[in-house]
Amino acid sequence: MAKTHFDFKKFTIYHDKCAMKVGTDGVLLGAWTEVCPDSKYILDIGTGSGLIAIMLAQKCNAYIIGIDIDEDAVNQATDNGKKTPWSQRLHFEVENALTYIPQKKFDLITCNPPFFTNSLQCPGEKRNYARHSDVLPFDALIANAYTWLNDRACFNVVLPASSADAFIQMAWERGFNLHKRCMIHSLPESMPKRALLSLKKGSTPYPQTTRLMIRDRNGIYTEGFKRLTEEYYIHF
Repeated sequence: MAKTHFDFKKFTIYHDKCAMKVGTDGVLLGAWTEVCPDSKYILDIGTGSGLIAIMLAQKCNAYIIGIDIDEDAVNQATDNGKKTPWSQRLHFEVENALTYIPQKKFDLITCNPPFFTNSLQCPGEKRNYARHSDVLPFDALIANAYTWLNDRACFNVVLPASSADAFIQMAWERGFNLHKRCMIHSLPESMPKRALLSLKKGSTPYPQTTRLMIRDRNGIYTEGFKRLTEEYYIHF
């Protein structure tokens, strides 16, 4: 039987009603994202189980809104959020990111977006929503994020490494500049699998690029991965 939940140090995420389950991509984005101390409002697009929103709530004092097109996912995210110490600062809504009209500007936006384009659709409409960028095209996602952010604010995403350069170019054309990039390798000898990107409105210094190996040559979690996720993962 598939596991219905995932335990972290300070909260538990139930994900049995969500199309996409708790995974390394979301954990990496939530752990890697920096939140300015004076941030007041944060938006998590495609929030699913609420994982990233709840991870951010643990590290800041901002009010965090998570939106998702899937009503079952939003209901589960809401339940997950209510069981955390930060329930008063978490709110989840059923919204389509293409048509969402926020009531305020945000100091940070995060997204673990659907990234399969023109690929074989998987069985189940909800899982297709969660996986395929046909539902949320990158250019529309970038344009909306730019509109919804305050000046000098950041838009953080996790993507396949192979999509990172094209995404950065699209973001630049919309007015974003690359602030930080972290290339994620499963093993030291492997090609990067994922890219964590932080895109900023307005000018930025020369962008910071780092690399993170998840496991070493012996298959053991690296110290870098442990340091990044130790505030969340129980076994670190």
